[in-house]
Amino acid sequence: MKTKKNFIYNLKEFAIKNDVPIINDEGLAFLLELITKYNVKHILEIGTAIGYSAINMANLDTKIITVERDYFMYNEALKNIKEANLEENIQVLYADALEVEINHTFDLIFIDAAKAQYQKFFEKFKFNLNPQGIIVCDNLNFHNLDINEVSRGTRQLLKKIQKFKDFLKENEEFETIIYDIGDGISVSKRR
Repeated sequence: MKTKKNFIYNLKEFAIKNDVPIINDEGLAFLLELITKYNVKHILEIGTAIGYSAINMANLDTKIITVERDYFMYNEALKNIKEANLEENIQVLYADALEVEINHTFDLIFIDAAKAQYQKFFEKFKFNLNPQGIIVCDNLNFHNLDINEVSRGTRQLLKKIQKFKDFLKENEEFETIIYDIGDGISVSKRR
């Protein structure tokens, strides 16, 4: 168990040193609790990065399909998943999530990719969700940045994230709770 903890720690350190966005500790703990609470066995992850969250989720004996469009990240994830000896649990697809076709259903869909595309991801992949499944989105507080104190580009992104949060709140098909945990996490379940 110690080597597994060391491996996770080293992965996290690599992410910090190389500015790779990964889920923070508080958000990860919450996500892992949800997997246990909802007895999740099959997960679709949008946004693999270096495989940090997928590896952590797979350690709970889940099967994961994860989608990554950045070739460098995709290769890092493959390397890390192999090193963690989790190739049986995690399948990494090198693709743009908005273009890939996935014909499986999942207990949990975890969206942690291009923030400006969250609504498109949500609407596309909700059809892959089991009836009792949940959709979890990370980074909805986006570092608690003040919209009046950021660059124009970041301001646009914050507006898109707010628009997505409004979409979740007004959605008649899904009931969503947004938790002020980690960097802001939403949990959506069909009504």
